Amino acid sequence: MSNTKPALINYTLETFANERDMHWHLSQWEKRKAEYYPKLKAAGLKKMTGTKVWNNKGEAALGWIFEYEDAESFKKCQEIFGAIAREEAEEVPVIRQAFRGIVFDEEIL
Repeated sequence: MSNTKPALINYTLETFANERDMHWHLSQWEKRKAEYYPKLKAAGLKKMTGTKVWNNKGEAALGWIFEYEDAESFKKCQEIFGAIAREEAEEVPVIRQAFRGIVFDEEIL
């Protein structure tokens, strides 16, 4: 186990009706992320990783891994993500599922 401070992690799964909607959603994020990344960093988001989920049968899905400095950082970032969600609400339908946890074991191999 590493000696790093435990981080708060959020994994969000976004499911779309089809690949076209998913790609549209990503194209819109590309346009707005330069505005939001500095705000999220200042609020305590340490790392954000986007993944294309390929093992969901027939579903277009993205996975996002967010790493926060601590619980307070998570709370601050939720306000910013709320603003992003309000902008996205008028775009394509997306089903989001969020899973949160604390890192208890991490190895860099």
